[in-house]
Amino acid sequence: MSKILSDEERRHMLEKLESKIVATRFMTLKYITSSINTDKVDFAKMDIEIPEFSKSLVRIIEFLAEKDPEEMVKREAGVCIENLKKKLNPTLRQDVPVCTSCGERLVVSYKFCTKCGVDLNGQKWVTTYKPCEKCQSLIDPKWNSCSNCGNLLIKKIEGPKVCPFCKKNIDPNWMMCPFCGSKLKLSVPGQGT
Repeated sequence: MSKILSDEERRHMLEKLESKIVATRFMTLKYITSSINTDKVDFAKMDIEIPEFSKSLVRIIEFLAEKDPEEMVKREAGVCIENLKKKLNPTLRQDVPVCTSCGERLVVSYKFCTKCGVDLNGQKWVTTYKPCEKCQSLIDPKWNSCSNCGNLLIKKIEGPKVCPFCKKNIDPNWMMCPFCGSKLKLSVPGQGT
């Protein structure tokens, strides 16, 4: 069963990641990765309840992955951060927009920054997202529905139905193919043939 780290455990984890001792940084990263893979620690729940810890953890591990002087620590931090981001709230992932005024990570459909309150309309990243056809809120291309109005963004495109026997285009409602006479649907009792 997953557990939530205590205040002291969280503090020690962050301190160990910033230790001057290479083995301490490396083993802490190994512990975090192992805890994620075995669901020993509930990082997702902590992200919801203690978001400042998640942000600090991500920031430190990203720094280690990019700038640690020891190559083995860099590699382990890279593995650790990828596993951690899969567990955390999607707003902590790299591909989300960031407020250019304060650096806060945002949801695409926000109109104002949740940290500094600046109007997001004039920020550069806004032009990389398309607006919803129905409500004009910005939408992420990975979404199936608009977060503001619920508009279905991915439409199912049905190609022409084809008779499995003669391969001619047919209406999906037809029971029999008018070209070859093959039965297309099983008759449902009480509805005729």
